[in-house]
Amino acid sequence: MKEFDKALSNLVREFANGGAIRHFVELEYSVKEIKASLDFPMSVDGIAELVWKEYIDTKVICADEESINAEYIIKTDFVKDYNKYGKTSLRKVTKKVPIEPRNYITCDFGKLIYKDKDAFCRRMNKLPDAEREMIENLPWPLSTVYVDSDTRLGEAVAKFYAE
Repeated sequence: MKEFDKALSNLVREFANGGAIRHFVELEYSVKEIKASLDFPMSVDGIAELVWKEYIDTKVICADEESINAEYIIKTDFVKDYNKYGKTSLRKVTKKVPIEPRNYITCDFGKLIYKDKDAFCRRMNKLPDAEREMIENLPWPLSTVYVDSDTRLGEAVAKFYAE
């Protein structure tokens, strides 16, 4: 029963806010800014999870070095179809979208938080609010990730390491 409840929760969350969150990620909003902009309430953790997934899907964040050299990303869209009686249905369409080569910054926030959260927080507090908000609330893994330096998130990561 837990699996069904989780699947239903994910479906409702995706239906209510998924498209809006992807749009706000494209506009480079922070998790805090996205939460303030949503029409339907959602937890910060839920938003952060969807934001992280979108960053991975669009190669703003790469989990490994192989992903850095990707030549395209897979975009998913939904297309409305009408049958001859006027009934509407949605069809999932995926397409490969070529991407330009990017410059990535190595990021070990998950390891830094795990080893010494207080030191990490002290460094975070030195950042301007806008940069700190970009980094906060994201589910940083305990492994090294690579962040696109030409994004707002990448600029925040670079400022963190420059401190």
